[in-house]
Amino acid sequence: MKQNLIRWGLCMGITVVFQTAMAQETERKAAFDNYCQYALEASKPTDKAKEQAILSYRDYFSKNGYRKFKTGSKEWEKNVALLKADGTFSDLDDNSVGKTIDGNEANSGAVIVEALNRLWTISEAFKSGLLDIKRDAILWDKWQKSILHYGNIEIGRPNNSRRFHSSCFAVPTAAVNIYFCHLQLMDDIEQGRNKDKQLSAVCDMLKMLGLQAWTQPYRNDETDKNVVQIERFRNHVWWVGGNALGYRSLLPVAFMFRSVPMVDLLAEVCQRAISATSQNTYSESFWNEGFTADGAGWGHGKQCLIWGYPIDGTLNALNMMSMLKGSPWEQKLTRENINALMNYFRGGNYYYYKGYNLPCLDRYSMSYKPEASDIRYTGMLNQLQNDWKEYFTAEELQEIKQLYAESREKSIRMKKYESSYNGTRWFFNNDDLIKKNDRYHIMVNMASVRCDGLESATGFADNYNFYTADGATFFQKSGNEYRKAFGAYDVTAFPGVTAREGMDKLTPVTNWRGYCSKHNFAAAATLGDENAVAGFIFEKMNGSDKDGVNDRGDNAMKNPILYGVKAYKSYFMLGDYMVALGAGITNKQPNQEGNIRTTIDQTERFGKVYIYEGDGIEWTVQQGKFAYSAFPEYRERVHSVCEKKKTDWLKMNLDNKNKRNLPVEVDIFCMWIDHGKAPVNDTYGYVVYAGEGLPARKYPFEVLRNDTLVQAVRSSDKKVLEAVFYTEGEELKANGLSLSVSSPCTVLVKEETNSYVFSVTDACMNSSLKEIELVFNGKTIQVPMSQDMFCGKPTIKHINK
Repeated sequence: MKQNLIRWGLCMGITVVFQTAMAQETERKAAFDNYCQYALEASKPTDKAKEQAILSYRDYFSKNGYRKFKTGSKEWEKNVALLKADGTFSDLDDNSVGKTIDGNEANSGAVIVEALNRLWTISEAFKSGLLDIKRDAILWDKWQKSILHYGNIEIGRPNNSRRFHSSCFAVPTAAVNIYFCHLQLMDDIEQGRNKDKQLSAVCDMLKMLGLQAWTQPYRNDETDKNVVQIERFRNHVWWVGGNALGYRSLLPVAFMFRSVPMVDLLAEVCQRAISATSQNTYSESFWNEGFTADGAGWGHGKQCLIWGYPIDGTLNALNMMSMLKGSPWEQKLTRENINALMNYFRGGNYYYYKGYNLPCLDRYSMSYKPEASDIRYTGMLNQLQNDWKEYFTAEELQEIKQLYAESREKSIRMKKYESSYNGTRWFFNNDDLIKKNDRYHIMVNMASVRCDGLESATGFADNYNFYTADGATFFQKSGNEYRKAFGAYDVTAFPGVTAREGMDKLTPVTNWRGYCSKHNFAAAATLGDENAVAGFIFEKMNGSDKDGVNDRGDNAMKNPILYGVKAYKSYFMLGDYMVALGAGITNKQPNQEGNIRTTIDQTERFGKVYIYEGDGIEWTVQQGKFAYSAFPEYRERVHSVCEKKKTDWLKMNLDNKNKRNLPVEVDIFCMWIDHGKAPVNDTYGYVVYAGEGLPARKYPFEVLRNDTLVQAVRSSDKKVLEAVFYTEGEELKANGLSLSVSSPCTVLVKEETNSYVFSVTDACMNSSLKEIELVFNGKTIQVPMSQDMFCGKPTIKHINK
């Protein structure tokens, strides 16, 4: 094999590197063996048309940089001044390699990344003619030594999980761009026209570094033996979604190697990646992250990281497919691809309001971002309407064009497509119920064992994402109600959450799976209009304690304050009102300090806060925003406060250290119900009014039941009934009403002129459950349950009176 490689010029001079290597010889040998393996595979004759196409793409990348990094300025001059004769940079310490930077272990190769990025700028200067190999021969020699020096350190690093961001994203990107800056020289080396041993070693080293886009981090499974296979890009958090296609320089490295098999594989991966997954199809889906069947998306496990990994993976899949159009690797968009995209555009719009992403959808929620921005998928919309329009129906293409136009205005209304972009929607793969219209936005972020929480990462991201998926409710009219408030937030008082107070007792941790509920119960029923019902059983568990988690962080046995509270929590949307009920509230660890409380809201105070007296009820109103009312039986336990609080942005997220004009204080409004220190089977009830003007003097609804078996609310006109059944066989009875169910579920019943409309959702996402039987006012109704990837989706059924 080595003789063949030498004939191709691929191994010439490599011994220069290895003769100087003393430490980490095993890792260097592994890098060299990998290089030889894939170089040999690429050298085998294949399809002539594909081989010719590869030459065209190599020429393209020699003229067009891939993800340029400070290459358009005179940055190279500063870097040349720092480059010493032995190839090291005077201000970089080799002993710092392997140390964590900015708190992120994945960036432990930062010295190497910085060095290679500097060498990249110098390469761009050679490429553009600002430098000349002959005229600047001394610099050229130092540049080559530097590639070998820092490359040798990199390939000798331990092959463990710390070989992430730097080793598989940044290093290969710099290496492949450097290679293509000098393509003619690299070609001459590879074809044997240039016998320079040092330059040959540089060529080899750049390829070994570039190959890390395909090899690092090791999965420690069979795919490590052959990375050019479909299973390499499936069923692992490092090799799906954005971590697979979004941030790796896979395609240019494939052309760097002249590897037809690599490009063949990428074309297939890109096409198959544009699809959806779900809990019920988790093992069979091509990717178990990315788009979800409910219209949202997962990243880092089953987290609703809708604006990160799902977009980044799909967008770069489309980018690569666009680049391969007109080549032997051209792919078509299938109907499955189209359906996944359209479902994501419609669903994703619910997680964005008037120019702002909803709070708590990534690990930078506490990073201050006051400015409105386009919805994250705007670029994808533009690419589809420009490069892929032939695969969409005329109606779909018109919808994409309208959505793109409105996304550029930072206000998505889509009145022509009202039912797809406004109303209430249950995101069954993510435990989220969302209501969206022009006047206001409400999100209920529940929890179950079926989903992960939101990740935290000390040192470079949010420190306290501990309560964001515990039934958090966010009420917004402008889209930015919480952004400034987060700088002074008491995270133990997240809106809608029942928890033990004690922000001062929390310790920041890194937890890549967040926190969820240990119970398999969460559901919502909706007809898509203004009404909906949702409920879940809350009892916090650490998502990192689930089986099969390979990135547990440093959170074990920390923050006991988080645990030991149980509650049955439900939410009822009736017109402009949202009713919240709680039952079975129990402190299972009463020896811990701190009262248990249910927070109604904790938000920035924008206007006057005052009391409005109704008929036997009391409303706390924030002018121009929302009105809140605890039920009369809880009035003595209700507390509210308006206060100016000093912010501590660095405490919340160190990413704020580079932000300017951070608010130093914020005016906070907070309202909560106190359950005392040791509640047992306690309850609560409150309502939030989202409409214009003042709420009605009387509640326009009645609570039918609030316990650990059933929670139910009915509109005052008796036209809408909403219920959460926590167990089968229990009967709900009220004046002129009886309802029982055969399985735990949520039920919405709307009375129309000649019929009843039912929306029923299986709360346990039981894949073997084919139907739920209702007995409604003595009439038996069989409601079929959604199946396959749509298991957990509401089923709507019409019954004549």
